Amino acid sequence: MTFLIDPFLLIGLTILSMRMGQKAKPQDPRRIGKLLSLFSLVVIIFTSTSLYNNGWWMDWFWIPLQPYATSGKDLMINSGIFAFESQNTQGLIDFLAYLQIALYPLWSFVGYSLYQRFMNRNSRR
Repeated sequence: MTFLIDPFLLIGLTILSMRMGQKAKPQDPRRIGKLLSLFSLVVIIFTSTSLYNNGWWMDWFWIPLQPYATSGKDLMINSGIFAFESQNTQGLIDFLAYLQIALYPLWSFVGYSLYQRFMNRNSRR
C-alpha cells in the first residue's frame, strides 16, 4: 500500500463491502457493509502507518519490491515510481504523510457515497 494507491483502494473496498453486505441479505445489509468497510479501513490504516514508521513486522511487505523501495517509508512516499526524499522526513513531509493517513476515513466515506448514489440511481429504473 502506498499513498498513491490507498485512496482508490479504500473507495473500492468500501463499495465492495457495501455490495457484499447487500448480497448477504441480512435484516440490515448496510450494517454488514459498514462493518466490512470499517475492518478494511482499520487494516489499511495499520498497514500504512506501520510501513511509514518502518515497523520491522512489515519488512515482508516492502522487501520483495527492492530495488524500487528501500524501506517501508520509501514505499509509502515514492510508490516505487518517484524519487522524493524518504530518509530525512522531519517536519513538513511527516506532517503531510500523517495528514494523508488521517484522511483515510474520508476516502471510505467517498466510497460509501458513490455506492449510495449508484444504488439510488438503479432503484429508480
